[in-house]
Order: sequence, then C-alpha cells, then structure tokens
Amino acid sequence: MPHRELLRDTLREVLYGPGGLRGLFSEPGQGLLHAAHAFTAAQARAPQSGQPSVAARVMALRHALQLTAATLSDPHALLSDPTDPHTWAPASDAAWRAELVALAGAGQALYDALYRPLDTAGLREAQGAVVHAAREAAVLRFIRDTLPAG
Repeated sequence: MPHRELLRDTLREVLYGPGGLRGLFSEPGQGLLHAAHAFTAAQARAPQSGQPSVAARVMALRHALQLTAATLSDPHALLSDPTDPHTWAPASDAAWRAELVALAGAGQALYDALYRPLDTAGLREAQGAVVHAAREAAVLRFIRDTLPAG
C-alpha cells in the first residue's frame, strides 16, 4: 500500500534527515535524532522559559512513538513506562544517553509497525505520530540553535 510506504519514508526523514539535498522537514543531518543528540544531559534538564525541558519533550515523544507502535499491533496495548515525562530529568549523562537510545528504538518500532496491515484509523494514528515527531524535531532544532554559546 503506497500510504504506508510514504509514511515510512517520511518517518525515516523525520528521524534521520533526508537522503537527498533537502527534504520536507529538514536538511541532511538535521533529523530528530541528530537534534536530540546535540544536547548534553545538563542542557536537557534545563528549564525552557516556561516550556517543557528538552528531556521532558524527548521522553514524551518517545512515549507517544512507543504507544503508537504498540497500538498499531494491538489496539488494547498500554504504555509500559510509567515515568512522567514532565517531572523526569536525566540524573547523569548515561541516563540521557539511555533515553536517546530508547527514543531511537521507539522510532524504529513505529517504522516496523508501518509494515503491518493498517486500517484507516491505524493510518491516521501513524500519521499523527509522524507529524508529532516532525514538530518536536523542529522544536529541538530551534532550542539547540538558540542556546547561548559556550
């Protein structure tokens, strides 16, 4: 089905950046994972002027991607990580790296789920997750680009 193939291509671009010179959501090397890896644990913990911290954004997105991937396989699936993203902050560089690995795994799980047969509701849910990831990637790039030098 072409819709799933387009969604997979779009998700791949959102996660890693476009394969060519320019994509719909970013330039080469500017995908979600690249943007998230640009932050140190200290930067990820830092409050963002009344907005969620980078760490909270990353964990909330990971939860959304994981839950979407799980529900595409089983409509009654539940999120297995009870951690509240709004209060979570990485205690160490290792904890932040583990969260980044989990984010990449969630993106891969959604990508894999897009190979399953999906009904209209499943396609809509998958599209929503991809758009959510694209938005968060743009927000992370903006935050990264506006951090003070040093």
